Amino acid sequence: MRKEISITELRGKLGELLDGVNHNEDRLIVKRANKPLAAIVPIETYEKMLQQRERAFSVLERIWRKVPAVSEEEAQADIEQAMIEGRAEKVHKRKKLSP
Repeated sequence: MRKEISITELRGKLGELLDGVNHNEDRLIVKRANKPLAAIVPIETYEKMLQQRERAFSVLERIWRKVPAVSEEEAQADIEQAMIEGRAEKVHKRKKLSP
């Protein structure tokens, strides 16, 4: 169960709250001044998140190895050129469809 708690409540009930996380799979959102600061989740959930992150980044790394090195400036120029071409194509199609 997801629960939102204040730092004050966390300080006063840390052991009890951690037992809930461990035994009941509670998920805690710790807040200060009604702003979320941190999450406390069961260790199994945390480990799954790390594994998912690792898998996602390994896929990205494989893609990056296949893509030639391109500077940020070159990539930005390519993006801008593609946008210009896309807009021109839209205008061209509209002109064709206009009576």
